[in-house]
Amino acid sequence: MADTDLPDTVVTASDTYAALDLGSNSFHLLVARDQDGAIQVLDRHREMTRLAAGLESSGSLSQECIDLALASLRRISQRIRALPQHNVRIVGTNALRQAANRDAFISQAESILGHNIDVISGREEGRLIYAAVAQSVESRADLRLVIDIGGGSTELIAGHRFEPHLSESIQIGCISMTERWFKDGKLSASRMANAVQDMQLELEVVEHGFRTHGWELAVGTSGTILAVQNAIAQFSSEGITKQTLKELSRRLVCFGTIDNIDPSWCSSRRAQSLPGGIAMLLGLFKTLKLDNLEVSTGALREGLLNELVGRAHDVDIRERSVRALVPRFHIDQHHATLVARTALSMFDQLFPTRTDKFEDERQLLRWAAMLHEIGMGISHSAYHKHGAYLLENLDLPGFTLTEQSQLAWLVRTHRRRLQTEEPMPHGKSLMHLCVILRLAVTLRRNRSDARPADTQFNKKGDAYLIEIDRDWLNAHPLTRMDLEQESNVLLDAGVELSVKEI
Repeated sequence: MADTDLPDTVVTASDTYAALDLGSNSFHLLVARDQDGAIQVLDRHREMTRLAAGLESSGSLSQECIDLALASLRRISQRIRALPQHNVRIVGTNALRQAANRDAFISQAESILGHNIDVISGREEGRLIYAAVAQSVESRADLRLVIDIGGGSTELIAGHRFEPHLSESIQIGCISMTERWFKDGKLSASRMANAVQDMQLELEVVEHGFRTHGWELAVGTSGTILAVQNAIAQFSSEGITKQTLKELSRRLVCFGTIDNIDPSWCSSRRAQSLPGGIAMLLGLFKTLKLDNLEVSTGALREGLLNELVGRAHDVDIRERSVRALVPRFHIDQHHATLVARTALSMFDQLFPTRTDKFEDERQLLRWAAMLHEIGMGISHSAYHKHGAYLLENLDLPGFTLTEQSQLAWLVRTHRRRLQTEEPMPHGKSLMHLCVILRLAVTLRRNRSDARPADTQFNKKGDAYLIEIDRDWLNAHPLTRMDLEQESNVLLDAGVELSVKEI
């Protein structure tokens, strides 16, 4: 059921942005307007979908769960379908990270919404949550701990003011904890004690890191924590403390079953996962020795929206992530910049008129060029493979899992034989970017500041053509040989590249 009914109006202004969080418990939509860099919220909408509860033993989302989720998205699409692509960000979290059939679900959902869906890692989710909470909490405390209990995972983030330093994603949430210990709906003190102990065991591997980092302020966010705060408010004005949580747990088990939970505590849908959420908070308080927890309304969707508006003002966290990798892995920045410059020149010849889609591809190509030698920090031998592994597995703030896979694929295929048996990430054709990057690396192989040959790069049908000055090639016979070899390697992969001397 939806929290609100959707009116028939649709906001279409170019300065309007939307963030949609496809969470494991609920779908949250936030629509706002950018007013000179300041965000003015226009609308909020939430639909309880409980994706995490729809994960079957096979690891796939049940058809009933999919049907409910898609019905919710049909309503939500009314708000965002008409908005420009670059003004909308939609992300999936733990339930979609886990679902074996997520690609099929995402394909249907994207068709309904008219926008792309990105699945983000737990740590990226934590970074965005921390950013949102840091903006919403008025406190002079420098060291902060942020806790977000979702339906299928729990994010813990420690940081200094606005910068997260330590982020961990615990693979259990309020739905999965409730399913584990209260599946039949019965409540008892012994079950609650077992669930609390279970949470403490989950936290053992991360406890030391967070206790070492320390914090002056602990903040909780998410629907579960808000529901706990509301339930406590029925009998105490002290908020979430060690004592009020214990009392809340005692009162909860007195209901006997989940269906008997007092409706003044929370909605009947939220009550279905509340016992697990309370047990998790009790486990967190015990393990981390918390005395109290402030509550923030800032959440993933606010973090998404802040970053979306930031990109519109040329503030892109992904650019900062790429720049940070250059010194960390001792990349030859000067050479990488020359390769990127050559690659972008060829891209612009191929696509002189660009849509948002091609702007995204151009950016991806530039990042791949800047990082194509990242694997040399491990070994020169097969450095393209090392680089791909790093980019696939590193924590890259701002990047989605799909973007990381695409970046890794381009670095993996920028040299040597193309692995045609390995599909491109998520079925998206990146071959034109691969061909451009390979040619740019070839033309800059001498690592010289000297200006490379003037080239013309075109595509006719499925065939590529590069035109290059004959006199320049005569003066650079090794490059001529490299281009001939490159043409043969691409042909083995089913890609036709012709080199024409002019």
